[in-house]
Amino acid sequence: MIKVIASDMDGTLLNSDIRVASENVKAIEYARSKGIHFVLCTGRMYDDAMGLIHKANLYAPAICMNGAEIRDEHGKILLKHVIDKDIAKKTFQILSDLGMYTELFTDIGPISTNKKQGKEFLIDMYRKMHPEKPVDNIIEQIEERFEAKDIHEIKDVNRIFENEEMEILKFISFSPDPEILKRAKKELSVSNELAITSSFSDNIEITNRSAQKGISLQYYVEHLGVSLEETFAIGDNMNDLSMIKMAGYSVAMGNAEPEVKKRAKYQTTTNDEHGVAEAIYKMLETNN
Repeated sequence: MIKVIASDMDGTLLNSDIRVASENVKAIEYARSKGIHFVLCTGRMYDDAMGLIHKANLYAPAICMNGAEIRDEHGKILLKHVIDKDIAKKTFQILSDLGMYTELFTDIGPISTNKKQGKEFLIDMYRKMHPEKPVDNIIEQIEERFEAKDIHEIKDVNRIFENEEMEILKFISFSPDPEILKRAKKELSVSNELAITSSFSDNIEITNRSAQKGISLQYYVEHLGVSLEETFAIGDNMNDLSMIKMAGYSVAMGNAEPEVKKRAKYQTTTNDEHGVAEAIYKMLETNN
């Protein structure tokens, strides 16, 4: 009997327009009416995630930054996994030496050491990856990203690493070159203090080794008095893999990475075909 639904956001609950389809909202509320708990499991920071789901009149507790932070339905922090400052400094240096653009997710919000350079880097990267898209659309998309995430700029990165009060919870680093991404993962994997994954083909995401969606989901459902066997998890990318592997009822989106499809027990339609709703209704049919 499924008692908890855990859903990823990007590529899953959110469609290509970065919105939650009304079909998905209706399915979630219907599941809730049956007594099933719903929780978000996202790589995004809490305020960023809430801003997007509130637009659809949807409210939920959230496992954020790939599990680095767990919040209840009122926004109260239940658990947090931070990255050691010395490890964080070495991590940033490795990414910088590889020529990647990196943002730090901290307790005061996301930080860039150079927003102008970051915008230029991402615009150029997306132009290479999506040559069919009009340049004006790409520029608008990147500008909206920086504005929506309220990214702070701190040019002297050492101020972050030397500030004892500031907490670093996650890095997200970008490159259009798969070989660079591969090298970054290899160099960072030397440290057994880090968890390294990705949410899109153009990035890697780095957190404390305990900050993984599956591990944090286990903590969360047990906090509710529920087991992972009674949990439905749905996602599309590599940062969803830990919860896909651990949940009793796992679903891969139609647009999911091949490895996620391979590991999931079920598959649904794409995020532009409200695959979350389709999966929830199917689960409810078999859950009775």
